[in-house]
Amino acid sequence: MELKMEAAKKRKSIAQIMRERMVIEKCESKKEETAKLMKDMDRFAKKMARVTKGASFSKALIEMRYEQ
Repeated sequence: MELKMEAAKKRKSIAQIMRERMVIEKCESKKEETAKLMKDMDRFAKKMARVTKGASFSKALIEMRYEQ
């Protein structure tokens, strides 16, 4: 009934209202997944910083480039 009332107010079909809601929910879940992934990557980067303390990735790439 709620969907019918919303559809009537917005002058849209019930199917269109459902599609719009699904898109919003999908975007919100992707934001949560992205936040979790970024948190995991940050944790990994901090761990690698401790392991490779003093090493420069950029410097190593430049050296590799000129060795060839």
